[in-house]
Amino acid sequence: MARSNLHARPSPPEWRTDEILLGALQHAAGVALVLAAWVLILVDQGRPGASALLPGLLVFGLSTANQLRFRAVLERAIALIGAWTLLAPWMLGFAANDVATWAHVTLGGVSLASALAWLKLARKP
Repeated sequence: MARSNLHARPSPPEWRTDEILLGALQHAAGVALVLAAWVLILVDQGRPGASALLPGLLVFGLSTANQLRFRAVLERAIALIGAWTLLAPWMLGFAANDVATWAHVTLGGVSLASALAWLKLARKP
């Protein structure tokens, strides 16, 4: 009867292509939100600009931290930030500004979708 090695060390985690692409997509969404905030502030749209700046910085920072070590709580936070960014034009009252609304809806949707995809991917063995 052969003895199995009960104290075998697990193999080191390796990045898969889909994880790299999702991370790049989250980084891009965060950077795009910061750039959208900069453009909106330049054209004298203070409220939409400020509404895009904080979520953009948070998405970028949390996705960077998540690349260093995956934690599901960071992806849940990014999903909440994405949902807030998606709904912000109506909650903060600047939905009449088409450029700001489209920027918030698309980039918030990308952040939300990529975070949910990360969480779904993390459940796979």
